Amino acid sequence: MVKDILSAIENEIACLEQAKALLSPLGTVVAKRKPGRPAKVATVVTPKVQKARKRSKMCAEGWERIRQEQIKRWAALNASKPNMNATGAPLPKVKKKAGRAAWCDTFSIPDPAAA
Repeated sequence: MVKDILSAIENEIACLEQAKALLSPLGTVVAKRKPGRPAKVATVVTPKVQKARKRSKMCAEGWERIRQEQIKRWAALNASKPNMNATGAPLPKVKKKAGRAAWCDTFSIPDPAAA
């Protein structure tokens, strides 16, 4: 009696597995993911098409007026600043040292090349 019940259950399981295989799109094969980062898939690179630049709708005279106004603004800005170089004495020029010597002087280390 127990054997009959077990065989009936096994037959039912077999029928259900067949129905599942027919209904699922992959069938009985289940694709499992591997551990780790997925492999890089080659992609097709499409070149970007540059759009044509739109031309300015302002005429050359308009550009020239803007240019002249900007020159006036710069002149007014420069006139408001005091000119430091004209009134004082010129700054003394500092002689730059060679790379290794300057580095050694920065850290108070005697230059081995000079010794």
